[in-house]
Amino acid sequence: MRGKLIPMLAVPLAVGGWWGIYQLTGRVNPDQPSTLLLFFALFSLTLTATLTPLTAHLNRRFAPEATARAPFRFIRHSLWAGLCLSSWVWLQMHRAFNLGFAFVIVLIFVTIEVFITRTRNEA
Repeated sequence: MRGKLIPMLAVPLAVGGWWGIYQLTGRVNPDQPSTLLLFFALFSLTLTATLTPLTAHLNRRFAPEATARAPFRFIRHSLWAGLCLSSWVWLQMHRAFNLGFAFVIVLIFVTIEVFITRTRNEA
């Protein structure tokens, strides 16, 4: 039950986040101070909450032994995915997004995850 409670709680958080983005983009002018910062904070949180049930299912399905050792690693994976997608959106806003940058950003997050996994296995 413990492993399924967080994904169930992430669904209302994701719905609330998407509603917040809708309200932010519809009611606030983009030239107001801190609007962009608020948008990206809300967007990262919303993407993380949206991807949490998917990453929880994929971790339980394809890595049951790793999930048994670290039952909440799916939160970290959904956070990496949310940050990755948010950085892609930021690059697209500046018209600098291309497949090379996308590959490099994914490679950075995969490298960080491998480093975290290896250091936890050694300890």
